[in-house]
Amino acid sequence: MKDSTHIGIIGAGITGLACAHILSSKYKVIIVARDLPGDLGTKWASPWGGAVFHPQATNSSVLRKMQSDSFAFYEKLAKENSTCGVQMYPMTEYFDTEGFDKDPWYKSLMPDYRVVPSSELPPGIVFGVKYTSLAINPLIFLPWLESRLLGRGVNFFRKEVSSLEEAKAITGSKLLINASGVGAKHLANDTSVHPIRGQTMFVKSDVERLFMLEGTEYTYIIPRPLSGGVIIGGVKSERLDTDVDASLKANILARVNRISKGAFANVDLEDVQDIVGFRPGRREGLRVERVGSVVHAYGAGGAGYIYSFGVAVRVWELVEGGGAGYIYSFGVAVRVWELVEGGEKDLRGKL
Repeated sequence: MKDSTHIGIIGAGITGLACAHILSSKYKVIIVARDLPGDLGTKWASPWGGAVFHPQATNSSVLRKMQSDSFAFYEKLAKENSTCGVQMYPMTEYFDTEGFDKDPWYKSLMPDYRVVPSSELPPGIVFGVKYTSLAINPLIFLPWLESRLLGRGVNFFRKEVSSLEEAKAITGSKLLINASGVGAKHLANDTSVHPIRGQTMFVKSDVERLFMLEGTEYTYIIPRPLSGGVIIGGVKSERLDTDVDASLKANILARVNRISKGAFANVDLEDVQDIVGFRPGRREGLRVERVGSVVHAYGAGGAGYIYSFGVAVRVWELVEGGGAGYIYSFGVAVRVWELVEGGEKDLRGKL
């Protein structure tokens, strides 16, 4: 018999785990997933993500709050736990074309935000900002979070489900969280869901600064906490194969050297780890919505880590209130975190 105190979650990527972390403070949570933390297959995105907190431009107050809530969680973790794979770094963000917002919404969110003087910009760059952000090492953080969830009584069940009803039957739950990523194309019958191919490289390096370049190209340098190296990239492609594009490797290396003053000039492309992964894209954008007994939470594309805990807070609200509107704020997100970490079993009346 299905239990109203049980919640099932499809997917053990960053979104599913974040939802489990919040919901397990009150509910018995069962996660059913084809891939679990520690798995390194290319059929899921979370282990291979750049996993940098790079705020996304948006006019939506809901999406802004989700990002703010998520940053609050990760910032707190980075400051209080040195072994979980989350670390703060200085960020430099460049733009090589006009048409972007020079007064972005996130300037009040990101610590130490400032505009880069034009005299300090690299050739070809028309605008730049600096601020303090953070990066996550998924190969450390996902197993760390799984361990925390297991200690809280969350159960994991390895199974590739073919329908939402099958997931409900397996988990014995009346309410289901669909955090299945690309799998939502079939499970939610959502034709706008599609994989977005990415190719990056892990390079041994002592660089401890984040760089992002947007405009005519998409280039980044992302330190991997506790790994002794960085992720450099990137590319977005509709290709569905996992073959490494050798010509793209040289292109990526040239691009990252241009924005980092040659920090990777001595890198041997034969001595790097190639990474090919598929982001869970959705042409209509991120979906966080309750439909009857299912809360859908998927479609963040390459911004899964950026939205993850903000999505989880939104999912909590939809579970508790059935979809009454986004009411959590940045400060309330931190309060939820403190109560969960403190072992609270019921958050009602405590926010």
